[in-house]
Amino acid sequence: MRIAALFGLTLLAANLPAADLDARLAEFRNFLPQFRQDHHIQSLSVALVHDGKIVLAEGLGWQDHDAEEPTTPETTYLVASITKTFTAATLLGMAADGIIDLDDDFTTLSDWDERCEWLANSGIIFGGGTLDDGTVVEPVRCQGPLTLRQVLSHRVQGKPGSKFLYNPVVYGRLANWVEEKTGRPWRDWMNQYVLDPAGLDDVAAGWRDPRKCGALTNLAPPFRIKEDGGIAHSPLPNPELNASSGIIAGVLGLAKYSIALDEGKILSPQLREQMWTPPTDPDGSPAPYALGWYVQPWEGHRLVWHGGWWPDAYAGLLLKAPDDGWALIALGNTDGVYWGNRLGHAEVEKSDLARKFLELFVRP
Repeated sequence: MRIAALFGLTLLAANLPAADLDARLAEFRNFLPQFRQDHHIQSLSVALVHDGKIVLAEGLGWQDHDAEEPTTPETTYLVASITKTFTAATLLGMAADGIIDLDDDFTTLSDWDERCEWLANSGIIFGGGTLDDGTVVEPVRCQGPLTLRQVLSHRVQGKPGSKFLYNPVVYGRLANWVEEKTGRPWRDWMNQYVLDPAGLDDVAAGWRDPRKCGALTNLAPPFRIKEDGGIAHSPLPNPELNASSGIIAGVLGLAKYSIALDEGKILSPQLREQMWTPPTDPDGSPAPYALGWYVQPWEGHRLVWHGGWWPDAYAGLLLKAPDDGWALIALGNTDGVYWGNRLGHAEVEKSDLARKFLELFVRP
């Protein structure tokens, strides 16, 4: 079963008559149940934004263990690494106000030496090793220096700043660095620079956010996908807030967040473009990651996006085509929304859901 809420369907998309837009929205809605089934998602929520308005908000499936509470657009999830975009906006705002400098040395963090040594010996790929495709991941150089900007852009492997490779472990410690630098909780800064200016009353900065209990009331519990394609209950992942994860939201909250970014409520247009402008890789090409956001071209269109993935629990996607005025938000309580994006690349078009969205709304 599903509950749908459609808003502003007479809205005209660029080069699309209203009837054509309605037909595309209907085709997208009809695609969603099959996508949910194919990817084994118990609870799936999806929203579309165009030119500052939510034009589609949909809930499919069930948000509880007993399949008694239908999923709605208000259903919330741990959005995992989509949190990184909130972190980037917070730090850029703080830097603009002179509270921090993005070129400050991240390795002044008091426990950095022991954390970096643990990472190097942990056996996980972010500490060094070789990917399945043969890419060599150099260890993080624990002696530093390493700037906040390099951590924000995931350019910490080997020589700092040399090349992008996604590293959520190091990124997550940005919150600890800010707390040590300022003496204030990371949640306070995120609320001050992102959630409050955008009016995100239904988005919680971690499960300990005292003002956002509504986000917890609507939380869909996590499930994992079994080998036979069925689903089973899964333990709740870490719901604490750090710089890498912890935001709890539904698709309507993330849609409002996307609109607030576009309208300059969170960052000025100049700072927003700085956040979305990638550095250059050694071969002279733009990196696939800027400051807290993946960036990539697709058929002549600029895309900025971030996925979220808690293995065997949650996954999501916030995908924007900012020059076209479109955004897609999708959240689920299995990891079926995740498509296995490679650690050194931006390949959102490999997502079945993203590709359908791009072909229907961005390509025209």
